[in-house]
Amino acid sequence: MIQSKALPSRFRRARIALVGFGDVGQRILAQRTAVWQASPKAPMILAVARRTGWDLDQAPAARRLAARTQHWIVLVPPADGGPQQTLDVRSIRLAQALERAGSPRRRRLVYISTTGVYGDYAGRAVYETDPLKTHQPRSLRRVNAEKVWRSSRAHILRVPGIAAEDRLPLDRIRRMHPALRPEDDVYTNHIHADDLARLAWVALWRGRPGRVTNTVMRSHLRMGDYFDLVADAFGLPRCPRVSRAELEAAVGRGEISPMAASFMQDSRRVQGTRLSELRVALHYERIEDVIQSARSAHPQ
Repeated sequence: MIQSKALPSRFRRARIALVGFGDVGQRILAQRTAVWQASPKAPMILAVARRTGWDLDQAPAARRLAARTQHWIVLVPPADGGPQQTLDVRSIRLAQALERAGSPRRRRLVYISTTGVYGDYAGRAVYETDPLKTHQPRSLRRVNAEKVWRSSRAHILRVPGIAAEDRLPLDRIRRMHPALRPEDDVYTNHIHADDLARLAWVALWRGRPGRVTNTVMRSHLRMGDYFDLVADAFGLPRCPRVSRAELEAAVGRGEISPMAASFMQDSRRVQGTRLSELRVALHYERIEDVIQSARSAHPQ
């Protein structure tokens, strides 16, 4: 764990914004609070979300945030602009506010993106330097957001499915939503939410402007196999397996949402080859470790 005393003196008492204060943002704050224990030299963290009084879709709020804080970890997703929208107007607005605030080289920025930007690689290994081939609108908005934040000298963390003991697909399994049969199935990649919180914080200080890092576990599973592992661990029936054509028919009947089905379109085994640059060891190397931890916390 990074201790506050290990940070360069010029960063102490820095004003840091967690731009987007969902689960991962709350974990960042909890981890830092546990480390600092009210240290007078600890950075000041501002939780930024609509429920904390910040409407980031309004330009005045973005300008006020840029004026009040020095460094940002941007966790907020792109604004949903509909299926034809490929620009992330939210990131554009925030980056413009930072530019007007000045001192770009003194700022530290981390942007939390998604491995969805890679698109479909038919199950092949994918590295940080590989082309971005996505055709899905929400991932195209992430591609645009990355371009915006890299221009602002942010370090980009590409994040796969976020796992945790309380974020396993138990509800999905209990509802018996189908998974793809093995010959049609896709690879899935994960990172534990606590590990992501640690990586995001460390990237703020050790990251490099414009650098991209895949934040992924070492293990890779096909999605249906992942659901089977969770089901078996909790004594639940396994989800039925269907062909891709049957999945599309279920979407047409309204039995599966298009959003859920979209996660079964692309297959890739994302490699975290640059994680070592941040000098942080993952606490959870495999998704099996998360499942076992959750099972131990909730014995039958």
